[in-house]
Amino acid sequence: MNPVQRTCENLPPIVMLVAKAYQKPNPPRTRQEAETLLKAGYPVHVLAWDRDGEFPPLENVRGVKVRSLSPVKLTKTSRVGLALGGIIFQILLLLESVKLISQLKQRPIVHAHDFNTLLPACFLRMFRLCSALVYDCRELTYGLYYEWFNLLVASVFRAIEERCLRCADAIITVSDSIAAYLRRFNSETEIVYNCPRIEDIPKLSKKEARIQLGLPLDAFIVSSVGTIRYDCRFDLMLAVSFLTKEENVQYLIVGDGPLTSEIRQAAREASSARLTLLPRVSRETALTYVLASDLTWAVYQNRVESLNPRMTIPWKFFESLACGVPVIVEAGTFRAKLVTDLGCGVVLESDHPDYVSQVIVSLTHNPNQYDKMCAVAKSAARARNFDWETMSIKLIHVYRRLLLARVASS
Repeated sequence: MNPVQRTCENLPPIVMLVAKAYQKPNPPRTRQEAETLLKAGYPVHVLAWDRDGEFPPLENVRGVKVRSLSPVKLTKTSRVGLALGGIIFQILLLLESVKLISQLKQRPIVHAHDFNTLLPACFLRMFRLCSALVYDCRELTYGLYYEWFNLLVASVFRAIEERCLRCADAIITVSDSIAAYLRRFNSETEIVYNCPRIEDIPKLSKKEARIQLGLPLDAFIVSSVGTIRYDCRFDLMLAVSFLTKEENVQYLIVGDGPLTSEIRQAAREASSARLTLLPRVSRETALTYVLASDLTWAVYQNRVESLNPRMTIPWKFFESLACGVPVIVEAGTFRAKLVTDLGCGVVLESDHPDYVSQVIVSLTHNPNQYDKMCAVAKSAARARNFDWETMSIKLIHVYRRLLLARVASS
């Protein structure tokens, strides 16, 4: 038996560092990655930040050993609260990682999810407590912290991240634009899109989905299903819903997040009869809402400082295509380029509410154009392999390369 075969038969454990509760699979990237690696034969351990203190300290979740840490319980989400909680969490995360690694028979591969777990992971790599470091970058760090705080904070975190990138043995990210940036510091960067599993897409017709959810059968529904983030243009959706005069056009927001209370208050004050807000639902139900919709709202901030939304591709984009639902996006983004190339939706050239309302209403008056968009969305998901089954193969190849590199150096 050659060294490669022996290594593959004795796969090292993986320690995933996550700054969210692992048990909440929405968005499901962490869960999908962990289950993919577990299925490939890797023992998977997760150290996660249980921000609300909802879960037991140690739990086995479908074969994945999850340790939930609650150094700070966030009863109300805020920028400052998340920042302070994140600093405390990273200190505890490092201590708990060292404790966990000391109990393992092999040095693990550490898989750091996003910037808020990268620094502890780099310490583990520098002190050779792990055999390799995989950085899973799902946001443009500089753009995210510029949006949340200011230029100074964003610049400091960018400098820290750039130095840490050189410690990573492999980097995976969510879009071509972010990959191009990361490759300036580390060439071992691969793209693993945030795609849903084919098996998770509801096997229902749009009519059946609406009946199941209690939605009107004859309405043209524009929906946003997912996290209500600071950079989402829900203010624009609210203004558009108030201006839209077509009786059959409805707007729907399903989810929660940092802006939930503000959006609910704004909706009550505006008294828009066309906008409905629903709380967070299970992953299965969320996808059913996407399938039941006619158009997915994927419009984000497009100011000069809004680098992050311009370069990332949200879950709802790929989920929408998988469900055969066109998307509406803002111009000047990577998403807009995909929509234009594929012909699977609408690109907004302006964020004026009257213009956006006219664009949406025009789709209801051009059924042939709209039906073509639906067909293109569905076929694009299949032709471009925008599914987790394909992405999981890319993920396994990244880990296989790390194993081969370890064998070559031994």
